[in-house]
Formats: sequence, structure tokens, C-alpha cells
Amino acid sequence: MRPALAHSTMAETPVGVAAHLRERRREGRPVVIDLGCGAHKTPDAFGVDAAPLPGVDLVHDLRSLPYPLPGDCADQVVLHHVLEHFADPLPVLEEVWRIARPGGRVLIRTPHYSGVYAWKDPTHRRAFTSESFHYFGENGYSYYTHARFRVASVRLKYFMEEHLWPWPHRAWARAVQWVLDRHPTFGERFLCFLVGGIDELQVTLEAVKTPPGEIKATEAS
Repeated sequence: MRPALAHSTMAETPVGVAAHLRERRREGRPVVIDLGCGAHKTPDAFGVDAAPLPGVDLVHDLRSLPYPLPGDCADQVVLHHVLEHFADPLPVLEEVWRIARPGGRVLIRTPHYSGVYAWKDPTHRRAFTSESFHYFGENGYSYYTHARFRVASVRLKYFMEEHLWPWPHRAWARAVQWVLDRHPTFGERFLCFLVGGIDELQVTLEAVKTPPGEIKATEAS
């Protein structure tokens, strides 16, 4: 029998969350939190979604802050096709930063602004570029948020679901992908408009946090 789903409100922390974290630490395994996992949760992750779908371990609306997850608990946070559903993604990424451990990784997949997937879904509120995630500590406009990330990698993915296309299309897609991987700025500025748009951004962030000892040393000085 499948275990009962944990439900949360802003005022409670579900017992199942703490149990999962204890078990992972005891086994020496990484804690992976899949936010907005839907019915396709990342294997071996703890899934959070507003809908009680198969694979969801905690039912929680990501619009309700804060999330019922302790700070610095996650070695990895997954956001696969989630951010585009928020008109303001800053609070979501601030919560992701809070629950990620220092150096923890955040794996993001989201539609690129030039592709059809960005705008075909009526629930999508916005789209992103390859430079969108530098606004969390890596450029001069980062004062809008306290969350700090290092952009570890950004990939422009031409065909998001290449396996669904026939072979001639896949051969073309691989040629376009070769150019995008080697010349991303050219690809995003010019090529995307000639090849029908880029489907997806694949981004890896690392949470940047100042250790408590460094904070105290800074305050003392």
C-alpha cells in the first residue's frame, strides 16, 4: 500500500519531511528535493507539488511561503518546468536558496523565450534567457533579492524532446545543437530566430552562503 501523502500549511512542518531527512543522513545519501514535481518526479527525490499526484510526497502550493522544509537541508533542488508558471520567480528562488545547503546545486529546466514551449501553455507567465540567472549575485542588478547563486552552467537545448522527431529532424537538430553548444551568444541572439526558436534552458546553480564564522568576523571588524 502506498504511504499516505503529507499535507502542509504555512504553520506546520510535516513529520514525513523530517523522517525523510533523517533517513537520508543516516544512510549517507544526498537529499534531493523536487519542487513542483508533478507526476514525473526525479528518481529517488522527495517530491513536492500542489496536486496529490503519484510520486508526490508532500502536497504544498509553492505560492505559499515559507515552504515546510528546514533551511540548509537539500544537497540538490530540482525545478523542472516550474519557474515559468510564476509571474514573479524571485520568492521561489529565495526559498530554494534558503533550503539549499551551502554549495548545494539547483537544477533548472525552463522554456527559452524564443521557443514555442514558452508560450503555448496558457498557465505560463514568463520565459527566460541564458542571462536571467546572473541576477542573483553575479551582476550589478542583484540588489532585488537576497538569494545568491553561482551560475555553474547554462545550456541552450534546441529540441527538448528530440526522440519524438523522425531521423532527418534529429540530424538537423544535432547540427544546430553543435553550434549552440559552442557559440551560445550567437545562437541566442541570431540563430534562434532562423531555426524556429530554442526549446529549453538547462541551468545549474550553486547556492552561495556565507558561513556563520565569516559573518561574525565581518561584524567584529
